[in-house]
Amino acid sequence: MSKKDSRHEKKRNMKELLATMFKIGCIGFGGGTALVPVIESEVVYEKKLIDKEEYTKDVIVANITPGALPVEVAAGVGRKVCGMPGMLLSALLMGMPGTFLTVLLLILINSSGIRVLQQILFASAGVTAYIIYMLIMYAKGTWRECRESGTAKSGMFFMFLVFFLTSGKELFQLFGINRTPIFDISTIDVLCAAFFIIFYTGGVFRWGRVIVSIIITVLYCLCVGKMHLISSTVVLGIIRLTMVVLSIYGLRTGIEGKIPFSWKSLKRLIREEVCWAAMFFLLSLPALLCFGKTLAFAGRGLISAVISFGGGDAYLAVANGMFVNTGMIGYDDFYFKIASVANGLPGSILCKILAGVGYILGCQSGGVWCGIFVALCGFACSIAASGGTFSAVVYIYERFENLQIFQVLQTYMRPIVAGLLLTVCTSMIYQNISIACWYFWPLVSMVLLTFGIFLLNVFWRRRGVVRPLQMVLFSAAASLIVCNVFASIP
Repeated sequence: MSKKDSRHEKKRNMKELLATMFKIGCIGFGGGTALVPVIESEVVYEKKLIDKEEYTKDVIVANITPGALPVEVAAGVGRKVCGMPGMLLSALLMGMPGTFLTVLLLILINSSGIRVLQQILFASAGVTAYIIYMLIMYAKGTWRECRESGTAKSGMFFMFLVFFLTSGKELFQLFGINRTPIFDISTIDVLCAAFFIIFYTGGVFRWGRVIVSIIITVLYCLCVGKMHLISSTVVLGIIRLTMVVLSIYGLRTGIEGKIPFSWKSLKRLIREEVCWAAMFFLLSLPALLCFGKTLAFAGRGLISAVISFGGGDAYLAVANGMFVNTGMIGYDDFYFKIASVANGLPGSILCKILAGVGYILGCQSGGVWCGIFVALCGFACSIAASGGTFSAVVYIYERFENLQIFQVLQTYMRPIVAGLLLTVCTSMIYQNISIACWYFWPLVSMVLLTFGIFLLNVFWRRRGVVRPLQMVLFSAAASLIVCNVFASIP
């Protein structure tokens, strides 16, 4: 291939990459984990920008890295397709639509009430049904891949174990059970338990290690579960220490030999971190000029992003501690404006919440434009912190990538993610039912609407008559029309 053809190919890939990331950012309802199959469908199968193995590695790293998961996956894909420019621009475009809509709706709510938010919720019901369809297809594809690779039993064990451990609250809400589930542990705790089992057993079925890993995992889940049947912090600390020691013991055979080191890779990491820092500074510059507390806000924002494990709900708790409990922002502003708007829009919760907090702070201090500039600073915090930590973890992961245990981890990462996605499905079904509760509609109406749009997507995909973006738009339009009809009935 000539240099001219190579430049043309790179330019074409960049255009496709950025257009794809922006599109996914616009339709990214359901949180970061829910976007894993959506991004995979676009960049692996539709556009063929990277292969499945490369994408799986990005998903593994993103799941063990704090921050906004869809932003991290977008950065990883962009890094492989177009280097550092692709990495930065992909991350920005993935987070931009939801952030822009969050700030726009906050401006509209401050001036004209919540009518616009209502229409967003109505349209999101249809998009939610489409996302549920994508998640079910991902789980189905996981079963097929496990069967083809000869890991059907162990793969399905991990998938349903993860679903069982994480779906307690969602299932209880769905069936109207007003009790605290025994387990219902967070995403990060599930990943800790799953990685412990994989590292300790090495992915090999040996009765002794399997029994020990099951006993320790059950005890750990009883400690960290919502019911806290074992509430002693000392016991939890001992169990965590035991898990670390046994994981290292199980890893010892896989770490034999020399771990590769490359100055070239280290220099690349440093350049990437400098790029993330430079992007943060440039986007935060307008806020520094108009808002006196920008550094305090940015510092809290960066720290909150770096310690944010476990998805959107977990970040709400982190942000509450950073901004509400410290008196930086009011409780009503945070929960009744920012959180309610962010939950009804596509994109990463982390990006939307930080931008929303920034807008409220800036608007209270210097008006709408100051609010927009501080919101841009919050957005920069979320992207830079997520991208910077992702680059660092990628560097570490690549040093160990060829070890046998990480090959096993790649094999079982998809079933683990699939289990998390099944939990997301139940949460999204309940989210749609909640819309009916808010407007005093019969609950069965939203169940039928969700199921009907789901079946419509199944029909369209089997016939192959529409593209994914058209399916999203049709789903949103159908729910928007039906919900407005329900709302007009006295």
